[in-house]
Amino acid sequence: MAESEIPELLVVKKAPKPLIIDTSDTKVESYPDDPASPLPLHVQQACQAAKVQPVSNPFPQNFARPVYTNGDRFLICLVGLPGRGKTHISYRVAHWLVYFHDIPTKVVNLGNSRRKLAGSRSSLFFDPTNEKAQKILDTARLNSLKEIREFLLEVEDEGKNIGRIAIYDASNITIENRTQVIEEMKGVLPKSHIIFAEVVQTDQDKIDSHIRNVKIHVGMPDYKDSTDKEKVVDDYKQRITKYETEYVPLGADKSLSFIRIVDDGRQVTVNRIKGFLPGQIVNYLMNIHTQPRPLYLSRHGESQYNTLKKIGGNSPLSPMGEEYAKALASWVKENVVNPKEKQLTKNPKHARLYTSSLRRTIDTVRHFDHTIQEDGWVTMRRREWRCLDEIFAGVFDGMTYEQIKEKAPQQFELRCKNKLEYRYPRGESYLDVIKRVEQAVVSMEGLQDPVVVVAHQAVLRIVYAYFTFMDKSKAPTISIPLNTVIKLVPRNHGCDEERFVLLNKENKMDSNNAPSH
Repeated sequence: MAESEIPELLVVKKAPKPLIIDTSDTKVESYPDDPASPLPLHVQQACQAAKVQPVSNPFPQNFARPVYTNGDRFLICLVGLPGRGKTHISYRVAHWLVYFHDIPTKVVNLGNSRRKLAGSRSSLFFDPTNEKAQKILDTARLNSLKEIREFLLEVEDEGKNIGRIAIYDASNITIENRTQVIEEMKGVLPKSHIIFAEVVQTDQDKIDSHIRNVKIHVGMPDYKDSTDKEKVVDDYKQRITKYETEYVPLGADKSLSFIRIVDDGRQVTVNRIKGFLPGQIVNYLMNIHTQPRPLYLSRHGESQYNTLKKIGGNSPLSPMGEEYAKALASWVKENVVNPKEKQLTKNPKHARLYTSSLRRTIDTVRHFDHTIQEDGWVTMRRREWRCLDEIFAGVFDGMTYEQIKEKAPQQFELRCKNKLEYRYPRGESYLDVIKRVEQAVVSMEGLQDPVVVVAHQAVLRIVYAYFTFMDKSKAPTISIPLNTVIKLVPRNHGCDEERFVLLNKENKMDSNNAPSH
C-alpha cells in the first residue's frame, strides 16, 4: 500500500522537537552573595518555558483537588459514657476530614437537639425511670437522625456527587439506640457505611481532668448559668452514674462496623472496617485523644537567604539566626522541659522535637540539650520529617520575588490572585503541602507529651490553621514571624494561644509578602 493510500489516522507524523533545557553551562555561577547576580542559564530557560503554552498540548492536564469519597457517604456514630471526650473527638474528626480531604462533613449533637426541646437539664433528667424525660430524649434522637438523613442526601452544586460524612455525637449506650441508627439509615446508607466509634476511659484521673478542663473550662451549655463549679462537677458525675446503669459496650454484635478505643489508644479493637477512607478514619481515631497538651511552633532562625530576600534554597543561618538558635534552646529548656509552673502533661521532660530535613531548621536546634535522663529518655531527641520541608518553589527556587516578577510576571500575578491553589512551575502549591504535612499532623495529634516544631513559614501556617480550626483558605496569609514561639493548646472547641518573642528586634519578615512564601 502506497503512503498516499494509508488512512490518515494511521500515518505517523513527526512530533514537534521538544524544548531541551540545557543545564550543562557552567559559565554562569549560581547565586553569589550579591542579590543582583545574573540568574543561572537553566533557570532563565525554565522561566521562559513556564510562560509558553506549547501548540502540541491542546488538552493540558489540570490540577483539580482530589476526591477521596468516590461519591460514597458514611456515618460515624459515637458510643460511650458522658465525659469521655466524644464531642471533642467528633469536632476534631470533622475538621480533619474537611481540612485535609475536602469532604463535606457535619456534626450532629444529640445534646443540642435535646436542649431545643427541653432546655438545660440537671442529672435528674437522665434517670432511666423518668418516663417523661425519656420521651423527650426519644424525640430528640429522631430529630437528630432526621437531620443526618437530610445532610447525607443533599446534592452538591451542579449535581456533582463527591460524597459526604455525618458524625452523630451521642452516647448511644444501648443496643436499642444503635439499632435505631441502623434502621433510620435504611435507604440512605448500607450497614457497612455506618461506623460506630466507642470511646472508653478507665483512668478516673483523666475523666476528672476532662470534666474540669473541658466541660467546665469551655462551658457546657447545660451549666452555662451555674457559678458553683464544684456543684457542676458533682451533678455531671451523677449523670454519668445514671448512664452506667444502661451501658452496653460494643463487641457482642460482630456484624457491626466499629472501632473501640480504650484509654486514649492503649487498646484498639477494629471490626469490619473496609476501604480506603474508612481505613484512614480508623487510623486518625487511633491517634487522637482528649488530653490537653501544648504544641510549640517556631520558624527556623533567620537564614542567609532570608537576608538576601531569596525564597527556598537550603542555606545556613545568618548571625541573627544563630543568635535566635541559642535563645530558643535556652527558652525551651526553661519553659518546656523544666517549667516552673504546673503543666498540662504529667512528664514535660519527655517533650518531643520535630524539624524538617533542611539545614536551617537543623541548625536552629543544634544548641538544644540532649541529656540522657534516668529512665533512658534522650531529652529533646530530634525527629526529622521531610514532609515538614518548606514549599518547593520549583524553577523559582533561590530567586527573589522581584526577580520572579521581572522574569515571569504572569506567574507572579497568578500567585498573588490565589496563593492556596497556585503551583510553582515544577514545584508545589499550598494544597500540595497541606496533603504531605498531614502525616506529621496526625503524629502530633497522637502525642500526649509537649512537642516543639521547628519548621518553615508555609508549613507552620498550615499546622497553625489546622489546630486553631481555621479554614485552610486563610492559611497562606497567617502571620508566623521570625524569632517567635507560638504556644498552642488544643481544646474541645478551639485552641488556646500564646506568643513569645525571644529576640526583641525588628522583624523584617512579618508581612504577607515575606520572602519565605
